[in-house]
Amino acid sequence: VDRGFMLLRNETTGKFEPVVVKYRTEKPGRITTSNTIIKHILSKREGVLCTNAMTDKRFNKGDSVQGYGLRSVICVPIIARDKILGIIHIDSSISNTSYTQEQLHLISAIGYQTGLAVQNVQLYLESVRVERLAATGQTVAAMSHYIKNILQGLQGGADTVELGLRSNNLKIAETGWIIVNRNLDKIQHLMLNMLAFSKERKPRLELMQINSIVNDVLDLTRKRADDRGVMLITDLGDRMPAIPVDQDGIHQVILNIVNNAIEAVPANAGAVTLRTDFNESTQEAVITIGDNGPGISEEEVEKIFELFHSTKGHGGTGLGLAVAKKIVAEHNGDLDVVSHSGEGTLFTVRIPAEQPKTKNITKIPGVEDTQ
Repeated sequence: VDRGFMLLRNETTGKFEPVVVKYRTEKPGRITTSNTIIKHILSKREGVLCTNAMTDKRFNKGDSVQGYGLRSVICVPIIARDKILGIIHIDSSISNTSYTQEQLHLISAIGYQTGLAVQNVQLYLESVRVERLAATGQTVAAMSHYIKNILQGLQGGADTVELGLRSNNLKIAETGWIIVNRNLDKIQHLMLNMLAFSKERKPRLELMQINSIVNDVLDLTRKRADDRGVMLITDLGDRMPAIPVDQDGIHQVILNIVNNAIEAVPANAGAVTLRTDFNESTQEAVITIGDNGPGISEEEVEKIFELFHSTKGHGGTGLGLAVAKKIVAEHNGDLDVVSHSGEGTLFTVRIPAEQPKTKNITKIPGVEDTQ
């Protein structure tokens, strides 16, 4: 074989374009194809064997046949379900080379197998496109309910602020602003979760104290807990070493779980407990977040980390725990939940102290490794 190439039909333009080109010896420049032979393949839908294309009455008038000096040629269609997807062509310009019927049968069989493979790829890409459209529709449906609730809250808060300003009553205006501010926090939280879930990324590892991240989350959630009369209880391990984590990512994990717990427990009687510890045997930082809420049924526990699955009805997006699971997985860690109806819920986050690649870990000023 002096050269061989494969052409596939461009579904958009309908033209046959080269996808594989091989020469016995390197020959730069564009490939030359015989339109005469290709037209014959497309019309007859069968493979062609020419022992000498230049003298074959079917093709000897073609310019490319004469110009390239084609002698022995095998050209077969790439077929799938009676549809021609492309063409396989091999040829030789050596006068003493003559392809055989057995070789034609072999290349024809390869053409059929290639057709099946190409069609499988096309079907897969189409299924991916359909799944993406379905996922987009599911996302829009899930987000629209939650965003509508946020907008209604913002509108209500804005109306209250306006009422207070018109009546020159700052107390009413302040009440309205609290509502507006709460819903602005929801928008920011929603945006961060959507960004975190929509992107595949590697954690930006820094040596951090887990306890400091937990304390920061507590500062952010304390007001919400106070508004609902929920007690936040902490039991932070005093021998927690600094470990490589993505600070923003782990902060988001703990914040998502704590916010869920605060909303799940009964108002004026609820309690959320955060504990940290370092497991010497497994070399893992362990964070547990428990609550005395109504718990989760066995059926719901199995779905709790699924995207857009929420136990809050229209009050939740179903993003928070899915995002938390994804971020923990990016840290090569585990996120588990134990819950029973009427018995509260306990989330456990385990993060290894050593990541596969720790050479480029950033040392944070003022953070010491106490291990």
